[in-house]
Amino acid sequence: MSAARFGLVVALLLAGCASVPVPTWRLELRQAIEQASAASLQGRLRVAEHHWRQAHDAAAASGQAEALARVALWRCAVDQAALVWEGCAAAQPYLADAGPAVRAYAAYLGVSGLSGAVAEGVPTAGEGALAVLPPAQHPVAQALSDPAGQPASLAPLLAAIDDPLARLVAGGVAWRAGRLDRGGVALLVETASAQGWRRPLAAWLAVLAELAERQGDQTAAEAARRRLTWVLQTKPPAAAPAIPASSR
Repeated sequence: MSAARFGLVVALLLAGCASVPVPTWRLELRQAIEQASAASLQGRLRVAEHHWRQAHDAAAASGQAEALARVALWRCAVDQAALVWEGCAAAQPYLADAGPAVRAYAAYLGVSGLSGAVAEGVPTAGEGALAVLPPAQHPVAQALSDPAGQPASLAPLLAAIDDPLARLVAGGVAWRAGRLDRGGVALLVETASAQGWRRPLAAWLAVLAELAERQGDQTAAEAARRRLTWVLQTKPPAAAPAIPASSR
């Protein structure tokens, strides 16, 4: 885990504990999230599931909705980095009792069911929603709030995000919004490749191959599929995630 991402975990999960001994459950939570994230990104999903369960159990020991929601959202963010999104239902039971920052991040990720009491207190763009999001997500969140924005404009914003996981998460959000072009996808391929993160690399390579083929660039499509085969170690290439209409 990079220093920047580790720092974000500490900020999210150990906030307010710098001047006092950190409780055991928080230490266990931090370790479990670090191990789960690494295993998930490497494609070791059984190992990741074990550590995600440990993280949930550690958070549950506190009985704090904030901690439970953050664990669920962190897992969903890691999944979204690999273009896996199923609505993040695991976070929903805790959001009504979590703070505005957690609910704002849930809304940014696209968690379904943010209505009524859950949505109450979530800052709108005019009330400082960006201020309560992780700083690395601010530029992309602001760009996505502009319905007239163009896909190509997001690639430089993604490139400016130093932390590789934060970049991939923002890319996943942008992709689901139909606001990412082929150049942005290529950037995310190389981001995952540089880290050796097999799971997101396979997902983004599949997308890159599909986009290149749709644009008539058979050479680039074949090159992406060759890399995908290597990543999957001769397994058949996975089907690419659905291409949003605005990205075609």
